[in-house]
Order: sequence, then C-alpha cells, then structure tokens
Amino acid sequence: MEKIAKALSYIYHPLIIPTLGMLVLFNSGTYLSYLPFDIKKWILLIVFLCTYVVPLAFIPFFMYHRMIMNIDLGSRRERYVPLVVSLFLYAFCYYIIRRIAIPHLYHTFILSSLLAIAVTLLITMKYKISLHMVGAGGLVALIGFLAFYLKVNLQFYLGISVLLAGLIGTARIILKAHSPGEIYLGFVTGFTVVLLSLILI
Repeated sequence: MEKIAKALSYIYHPLIIPTLGMLVLFNSGTYLSYLPFDIKKWILLIVFLCTYVVPLAFIPFFMYHRMIMNIDLGSRRERYVPLVVSLFLYAFCYYIIRRIAIPHLYHTFILSSLLAIAVTLLITMKYKISLHMVGAGGLVALIGFLAFYLKVNLQFYLGISVLLAGLIGTARIILKAHSPGEIYLGFVTGFTVVLLSLILI
C-alpha cells in the first residue's frame, strides 16, 4: 500500500498541476479550445518547463547544499527555499504567457497558480501544509469554474479531479507525510485561491 501511495505522490506531483490545467483548458470544449495547434504547443512547453522541469531540476542542487534532506521536503523549514524559487519561476512563466495574445483566462490561471504558491509560502511560515493538496484543490477549482461559469459539461474532468484529490490526500496520510488537518488546509487553500482568482481577476 505504501508503494502505491508513494508512486501516486510522485506521479500526481503538485508542480504538474499547471500543465494539467492547460490541457484541460485546451480540451474544455469552449472558446478556449480554439487556438492554433502551434500556439498550444508553445504554451504547453513554456508552462511545463517553467513550472515543472526547472523547479524539479533545482532539487539536486538543494540537496547537495543541504538546504533540503530529501525530495519529500518533510519538514516545514525545508520548504521555504523551494517555494521561493518556484514563486520566481511561476512569475517568469506568467510574464512570458502574458505576452502571448491568447484569451485572458489562460493568463489568469497561471497567475492563480502563482498566487497559490505565495499564499502557501505565507502559511508555511507558521503551519505545515500539504503542497500536493494545494495543487489538487487548485485543479478542482479550475474545472469547477469552467463548468459552472462557462456552462460547459465537464463532469468527467471534474469527477476525475475530485477522485484524484481524494486519492492523493489518502496517499499522503498513508505515508505519514501529513495529518488530516494539513490535508484539508492544503485543499481549501488551493481551491479558494484559484477560484477567487478566476472569478475576480
């Protein structure tokens, strides 16, 4: 059971959420889907590199300099530097995406991911919070927003995202990485920040 939980934690890593969110937007069946393939390809490449590949590439550097002890970022203090680095990389990603002439919602989603990291960093200064659940909550918020505000049928995507959120939350508890309270706080944080960003910005 622990092996499955660990595999799920690695596969459904919080840094992959912006890329998954872009794939949802590309295939939402709304006006957001009608972008040229080349534009979609470049957007996905930029987001994947800035929010997933490059942040993960810093992990060996952090470990070598003993800023973190392992890839799990088990303690609250170990999360400060990776979160700050991710914050700058997400800001850089937003800067690039903002310069591309695409629907505003694409820009807002990346900005909401940036804000979610900023809020998570602030919370982490006082409390440990599940980064996995911040990401999971943010993805549920994005799909829920598209479904209810754009009046599009995304029940399948919404159901899958909620199921994955439940599974990853359970996995983190099985691995003793977080308490139930930290799981709930992570989900609520990601969901609230992303949803409010999409509604208000």
